Amino acid sequence: MTEVARVVAQADDHQAANMDLDTILEVLGPGMLAEIAFTILLRDYMRRTFDLPEGRRYWRYTLACAFCCAEVAPPSPPKRLAAYAAGLLHDIGRLALMASYPDRYANLIALINRMFEADQPFDISKQETLLFGMDRFATGAWLAAAWDLPVWLRPVVGKFDKAVVDKENLIETVRAGTRIANSLGFGYLKAAPRMEIRKILSGLPAAFDHWKALDQWKLGEEHMQAKIQAALSLFGIGSEEYGS
Repeated sequence: MTEVARVVAQADDHQAANMDLDTILEVLGPGMLAEIAFTILLRDYMRRTFDLPEGRRYWRYTLACAFCCAEVAPPSPPKRLAAYAAGLLHDIGRLALMASYPDRYANLIALINRMFEADQPFDISKQETLLFGMDRFATGAWLAAAWDLPVWLRPVVGKFDKAVVDKENLIETVRAGTRIANSLGFGYLKAAPRMEIRKILSGLPAAFDHWKALDQWKLGEEHMQAKIQAALSLFGIGSEEYGS
């Protein structure tokens, strides 16, 4: 609770350190408070990876995904919260492997990045299975069950299975959010290709119209980069150059 109050005070210039939970709820609303709590829990789960550049870069990617997913979600608070949580947890299999084996997974990320740079094929799942006994998808399914994640969230932490009924279009929202995070320069693989945001949003008409209304697409990109960088500082990770 102390950490939640610190984040609230730093973000909104409130004296939240002296507030009780009811007051913080009144100031922020339940959705924003839940976003902050989810983020703190996941950050602390990953904390042992932060000594490694790959771990810090992966956390930046994870948090950027959450913010980008919320940005392209329908504007109602419950749908924004669902998109934020899905973006934060969409890759929990890899996240768990990295948290459990930080040095080994950091080496694997470095290898994947070199293979991207060399434009050479690379079977990530096969390497994960060889190194850890299961790949990120099997790990994510196991963790989803262990954490008792809600049913609506479980397809998102898997392979984005299109056969799953997805009435809220959450899979496409997360797919777009993760691609935008990479496009904005927050990807965990420096050599990974980036899609234009116009193309990413072409399948989400409402989000496309929202960005188009910003007069210049560059303005929208700079706005999101600034929001993500502020969040990274807020949740205890120092800034690092992005977008290069």
